[in-house]
Amino acid sequence: MSTILTVRGLHKSFGTHEVVKGVDMDVRQGEVVVIIGPSGSGKSTFIRCLNSLEPPSKGTVVVGDGDQTRAADRKALARLREDVGMVFQDYTLFPHMTVLANMMLAPVKLRRATKAQAQAHALALLERVGLRHKAGHYPAELSGGQQQRVAIVRALAMKPKLMLFDEPTSALDPETVGDVLNVMKGLAAEGMTMIVVTHEMGFAREVADRVVFFDAGKVIETGPPSQLFSAPKEARTRQFLHSVLH
Repeated sequence: MSTILTVRGLHKSFGTHEVVKGVDMDVRQGEVVVIIGPSGSGKSTFIRCLNSLEPPSKGTVVVGDGDQTRAADRKALARLREDVGMVFQDYTLFPHMTVLANMMLAPVKLRRATKAQAQAHALALLERVGLRHKAGHYPAELSGGQQQRVAIVRALAMKPKLMLFDEPTSALDPETVGDVLNVMKGLAAEGMTMIVVTHEMGFAREVADRVVFFDAGKVIETGPPSQLFSAPKEARTRQFLHSVLH
């Protein structure tokens, strides 16, 4: 399969503190890459650099066959964010807009869809996650799990090439985590290219094509879940997995 994401020499510093330290990564079309690691290891900063929510201090990010994107190039940045959907841990829905309006906004403004086209697509996506009946509701009227499912299909409404998930279940009640993970599993089964930062080890085992262990701003180890979880090669990986699995 073709490579959809190429990352080379990615660094990110905040002042004198370097958070991401020279990461390289290739992601193929249809691949699900799950990034795990301790809190503070740079996972979320790395994934936010992939669509320039945090502009890299050094290095390149290329999506598809596009040019390398620089934060100063507004047109390139806009193209990047059209092609890369992102779901955060805190939903980021506009509270003053209905669910349907939240979903229609970007396709109409950025993809130049007609309102009728955007509405039809939004309703179909809401149907897919069992929330069509919530189209006229406001985010505050939804549970956390429902809001996160809306956030996922809102990103899908832009028809992205790549979906990024930054700990999408960390703010949810345990009872609602499964609903969100099931939506993500469905996307993976349909061939959506995904990079997921998560502490959900069961999801990583079941869904990932490749698991990447991050620590201290670097990729320590990467491999298929069957290998990385059962026979990690690096001592730091073994130490981390022992602490989270036992």
